[in-house]
Amino acid sequence: MNIVVIICSIIIPVFSLNEKKPKLCINCKFFKNSFMVDNKFGKCSLFKEDMKNDADYFVTGVQKYSDYTFCSIARTYEDMCGKEGNEYIDKMSK
Repeated sequence: MNIVVIICSIIIPVFSLNEKKPKLCINCKFFKNSFMVDNKFGKCSLFKEDMKNDADYFVTGVQKYSDYTFCSIARTYEDMCGKEGNEYIDKMSK
């Protein structure tokens, strides 16, 4: 009986050491960044900004091309990526 207790006291702590790594946008396959801009202003290529209500178009007639949403915005809303990184795909994975 003592052997079982000793084995369990060794094995259980080993399995509890597995830490969950946070899903960082900078490690995501959809992360886009300009080389001249800081990473905190990175954008997510998975979510395009909605340009339907662009006021400049109605004034100038020039339509802007849609741009990507900032990662900080995408991580704020659960229907996009959310705090848990629901749409996260590691850029090192195949």
